[in-house]
Amino acid sequence: MATVLVVDDDTDLLEVITILLDDAGIQCLPAHSLAEVEAYGTRVLDCTLALLDVNLGRGQPSGLDTSNYLRKMDFEGRIVFITGHAQDHPLVQQALGPADRVLSKPIDAKALLELAAA
Repeated sequence: MATVLVVDDDTDLLEVITILLDDAGIQCLPAHSLAEVEAYGTRVLDCTLALLDVNLGRGQPSGLDTSNYLRKMDFEGRIVFITGHAQDHPLVQQALGPADRVLSKPIDAKALLELAAA
């Protein structure tokens, strides 16, 4: 069974994605921050996909920081960033390097399920 790490500071969006994945039979590890990802410990290494919001809130480590943490933990899954920012935003530009993809919000449910199941 696929397991997806989803990190987004938007509580409503995180809940919707978690329910969508769960209903499709895809296990989800939801987190609002890098600190919550760290609290999962090595469980994150079982994930086949990390879906990371680029910006996790003012004064908080970003999705890029979360990506760096995962790679230091030897995470072997795919990393996909999601963002509501324009493609020319500095964080989005930085995300284009380490990510498999950068998706713009709102995210299409069908595309998300295809991505998670791949």
